Amino acid sequence: MAVSSYPNRDAVPKRLGRYELIGQLATGGMAEIHLARLAGEGGFEKIVVVKRLLPELVASPAYVAMFLDEGKLVARLDHPNICEVHELGRDGAEYYLAMPYLDGIAVHELIARPRDPDRMAQLRVATGVVVQACAGLHHAHELRDADGAPAGLVHRDISPSNLFVTSAGIVKVLDFGIAKVRGATETEVGTIKGKQQYMAPEQLLGEALDRRCDVFALGIVLYELATHQRLFKRASDYLTARAVLEEPIPRADAVDPAVPAALADVIEKALARDRAQRYATAADLATAIEAAVAVGKPSEIAAAVTSTDELSAMRTRQARVIGDAKARDSSPALDIPSVTGLDAAPTAAYRSPPAPRTVVDAAPRRRPILLGASALVIVAAIAVVVAATRKDQPAAVRDAGVPVVDVAVAMTPTDAPIDAAGDAALEIDAAEIEMPVDVARPAKPGLFSIDSTPWATIYVDGTSLGITPIVKRSLPAGRHKLRAVLKDGRSKELTIDIPAGRLAKPIQLTW
Repeated sequence: MAVSSYPNRDAVPKRLGRYELIGQLATGGMAEIHLARLAGEGGFEKIVVVKRLLPELVASPAYVAMFLDEGKLVARLDHPNICEVHELGRDGAEYYLAMPYLDGIAVHELIARPRDPDRMAQLRVATGVVVQACAGLHHAHELRDADGAPAGLVHRDISPSNLFVTSAGIVKVLDFGIAKVRGATETEVGTIKGKQQYMAPEQLLGEALDRRCDVFALGIVLYELATHQRLFKRASDYLTARAVLEEPIPRADAVDPAVPAALADVIEKALARDRAQRYATAADLATAIEAAVAVGKPSEIAAAVTSTDELSAMRTRQARVIGDAKARDSSPALDIPSVTGLDAAPTAAYRSPPAPRTVVDAAPRRRPILLGASALVIVAAIAVVVAATRKDQPAAVRDAGVPVVDVAVAMTPTDAPIDAAGDAALEIDAAEIEMPVDVARPAKPGLFSIDSTPWATIYVDGTSLGITPIVKRSLPAGRHKLRAVLKDGRSKELTIDIPAGRLAKPIQLTW
């Protein structure tokens, strides 16, 4: 997940219930994920994650019901491999879920890594991750109603981005936002919920679903973790669906000979298009994996998560959000976002500094302006003031060609008579000069979001913005050169246009 401080503080509430929102981590189709702070007595402070229903969806009863169902559903699940929900709340028109802050990385980070020379160690981590995910999902699948009958829960959105591995080597199943239980409202005809490259055939075809569709998705995740290659991802949703439904599914050991045949057999059965041929439960899949190969323990998974730079990058970005929040707290004038596109704290709005007070002849009191034959003298005096003002401006502003503005001239004659040349003695108050400005102020910055599968490092005009996903990053309005670089060195270049004061069309890169 990408981390950014709020580019527009007015667009996001400062608090939701008991929680102070301090930075946005990600945005999905239904909700925003925020880093938040919970303060208590005696200096108590806890960092949590708050999931906020998107404001444009609050008016939809269907989306509100889905969001509330997620909170109520996860509250009934109590398992170490499922991310718990601390609180389901409402603050005015806002709906939110408060969840624990997890230190770690999403499983897609492990898939994006190149194959390690010690392939068996890497495979132990892969299988250990999936076995833990199976345990969490099996617990969810076994959920019972109040009367003791099976609830028939199906997650429907298992993918590498919804499986999280903590720095302690514990896997957490996330995002039950589109999970379904027996008796729930049916999905609207003609709609499919979830990520197509991780859907079972019956899900793509709109058929009735059971827990075996989650088993199929886990089979895809295991295949990709074992081979470090995407299985069904294609250039379009249509081609992806065709791949899931029709194309031959390659064996994992054919793609990567380092994958043991026994593990490839397990993956092949989990990916059977006929659900009757798959493992009946996630627990059965876990048992088969453990029988086929040595499975990584949490300590081994933890070492794999903490030994490389993905976790360090995530921690750095999250620490930056907290630091930005503290900077905002101590700087009440931070109203305009930085236009550098980087993560420096926003700077206060520029206002021309007071110009020096230039006195031609001191005046005891102000009188109406008298115009004489000294027009050239007056113009020359104004020019001197303007030059002095620009000299005192910050270099960054002066070099940018920002004109002096909001300055007025008050010309007050003295009691002395106008001389033979018609020149009056004038007092010029440079702080009150009013001058026409021919150069427009710089355009407001815009916002920019990008994601990549697998993750990529993003450079804009040669400056690194960090690792994808990058959400609502402030950039100067106008055209920019973008370069995305994968960990294996592959890259893509394109030109982006950032509209002034608005969010540019989000970019999704596939490789």
